[in-house]
Amino acid sequence: MKNRYSATLLLALPFVVAMVPAVANPSRTIDVTMSQSVIVPEQIDMRIGERVRLNVTSTDGAHAFQVKGLRLYARIPAGGETVTVDFTPIEAGTFQIEGGPRGRFVVASEK
Repeated sequence: MKNRYSATLLLALPFVVAMVPAVANPSRTIDVTMSQSVIVPEQIDMRIGERVRLNVTSTDGAHAFQVKGLRLYARIPAGGETVTVDFTPIEAGTFQIEGGPRGRFVVASEK
């Protein structure tokens, strides 16, 4: 009986281990849409140390998505293809999105 439980545990262990990082380090996912005239959402609020995943798409032509103060850069192609950008801010402040419509990231200190 004991061997049967050990075998079951060994078979399940890789699945349990694969789930641990997602639970231990959750990230927030934000969908961002860009066009020549607007970015939605215009402001994204977050905290220092918060893991963030941006799913960025363009509704018209190609765009550069750049936030120098956060060291973010991505080329967003035309045609609605989603580009995923993962990052964790390490500095508080307000950071402007460059290379397209005006938007900003507001990073607050840890609470």
